Amino acid sequence: MPNKKKPLSFTLFDLERSIAQKNYKLYEDLIIELFNFMDQRAGLESNYKADSSGKLTCSYQGLAPLSNLMTLNEKEDFFSRLAATITNYLSDIQHTPNDTILIHFIIFKNYIAEIFYLSCYANMDHIMFNRDLVDKNLSLKLQTEQDIKYLYTCLTLNTGIEFDATQLASAIPHFGMYWYLGMLYGFHHAYNKRIEDNFNKVFEAHPVIKDMQLDTTAAELVAAPWMLCSYLDRNDRHDMKVSINKAMENWVRSKHISPGAEKKIERYIAKTKKVKKIVVLSEQYKSPHAMYRCYHPEFKILKEHFQVTCLADPEKYDELSSRDFDQIINISDTAQDLSSIISQIVKLEPDLIFFPSLGMAKWTIPLANVRLAKYQVMCYGHPASAFSKYIDYSYCSEPRQGWDFQQFCMEKISPIYQGREFIWEPHPDYEPLVIQKPEDGIVRIAVNSSLPKITPRFIHMCRVLLEHSSVPIEFNFFLVSHDIAFEKSVNNKLGGAVKVHPPANYMTYMKNLSVCDLAIGTFPFGGSNTNTDIALLGIPKIFYSEGCGLASYSDQTALEKLNPPDILMPKTEGELLANLIYLIHDKTLRDELSQQIKESDPYKLFYAHKTAKEAEENCKLVEVIGWIQDKPEATPQESVPALDWPIEITIK
Repeated sequence: MPNKKKPLSFTLFDLERSIAQKNYKLYEDLIIELFNFMDQRAGLESNYKADSSGKLTCSYQGLAPLSNLMTLNEKEDFFSRLAATITNYLSDIQHTPNDTILIHFIIFKNYIAEIFYLSCYANMDHIMFNRDLVDKNLSLKLQTEQDIKYLYTCLTLNTGIEFDATQLASAIPHFGMYWYLGMLYGFHHAYNKRIEDNFNKVFEAHPVIKDMQLDTTAAELVAAPWMLCSYLDRNDRHDMKVSINKAMENWVRSKHISPGAEKKIERYIAKTKKVKKIVVLSEQYKSPHAMYRCYHPEFKILKEHFQVTCLADPEKYDELSSRDFDQIINISDTAQDLSSIISQIVKLEPDLIFFPSLGMAKWTIPLANVRLAKYQVMCYGHPASAFSKYIDYSYCSEPRQGWDFQQFCMEKISPIYQGREFIWEPHPDYEPLVIQKPEDGIVRIAVNSSLPKITPRFIHMCRVLLEHSSVPIEFNFFLVSHDIAFEKSVNNKLGGAVKVHPPANYMTYMKNLSVCDLAIGTFPFGGSNTNTDIALLGIPKIFYSEGCGLASYSDQTALEKLNPPDILMPKTEGELLANLIYLIHDKTLRDELSQQIKESDPYKLFYAHKTAKEAEENCKLVEVIGWIQDKPEATPQESVPALDWPIEITIK
């Protein structure tokens, strides 16, 4: 999969003309370019801004003529035209796309599904009907292997066709593997009940992943559900990781660790007595990023005690953040170079490998499923267990009395915790704002969480609030990427009482956020640095934890410095709803809570260190490493396994 963002070389008109002229070779080239463009989280919507004289300039170019100047209805018309080109292409019974083209459609299934969701078609079932592969009742009429391939191509999560996910994943091995992983890849949010139900059907078939013979493409596809399953509103959400880990381990051991490398790993692990050399596998560490703001003090101190080498994609760090390491080895954020990455690690002969986060990159998840150092430790930059037998220990913030974090983790949580007074680094672009809220009687509620955290249950709660409010409400959603499909979905569900803010630079985002009167924490997956943004603006946030995972405690961990009153910390979902209704109707109380937050000086509470000693008192990673190597009972879960070496086979 490509890793660089490039502007599109064509417009919608070019796609339409190539279809009208039946120039399918050109259409295939263009549509694959479009899929790859979307895969880089590049929105299709061009962004125009007006300067002081009113002149419009394009700050971001997507697929013309789609732009931010269009209404939602106009955007839906655009997507109907785009979906029509795909419909005409796949419906032509005189043309059979080759396997490579079909696999592109299958892998990027959820991007295509969003196009059809936004269009007048809703899904791709009509294409199956056009090809006489379903009847008018959507009952399947498959006869050949090619028919099954078309089913893989056209079956989206919004389908009305009944299907068995396990059966389909196994029907044509590699096509089925790509179809199953494609149904999960790129999925962030259920836009309607049918999508939610079909996604759950696919999720529950996850044991089929264990026996998949992954290749590089499949390994990159499977990284997305490994990460995103943590956000699901299911008690068994992390069972998928166990299935993925098994497939990942088999792939890495059979394809990327040579017998010679295996023997060298065994030798240097046997020699490790004291930790001297640490390798940090960093997924994201640019200085404006939350990862840097959270971990900079820790790494600064770690470097004073150990030889610390970082492996990272050069686009994921900068000159400032690089100073936290003795050296940085550049790698690519893909699974394609995994053999080379492992070779680089083996050359270093690390005593300990440290994952500040796991799940935000394609190359780290495979490495978390093999033994490359005597000690392998993770942190919760993405707050969820790895559920890997090769991650031995973890380091986290100190839980409150009664919080049992170990129940959510397979790795052993160190009893030495990051101090509660740990202070994050502020965003480098932050400047104090003069806050001016509109005086129009509308209560604006902020939801500044990424899309996967906004569950159907959360949206349902927002709808109940609308039904029980006697004052006008506007829900303000702040997304980190463009998502027109979410805008359509949430407007349908909340009757237009919605404003979806596009991605913006930090201070524009803070200015838009500052007009809100109240904020709601998502559940079961809460927020982190978004809580400090809310606090800096004096916006009271009501948050609720079900105590169902590490991430469900993240709001409490972040906001406890503000000593929030009970009304902002409901104990049940019913109490959450009741407290929200009360706060929506009581402006005086909201203003009092806001003033209390401002008077607490949140910037100083979260960011201002008085001395370097205070920073060290809260950063305990060095002590954790000492505990790991000195405790007799602190041994890795498993020594280097004996590897089985099949013949290397290239899968096309």
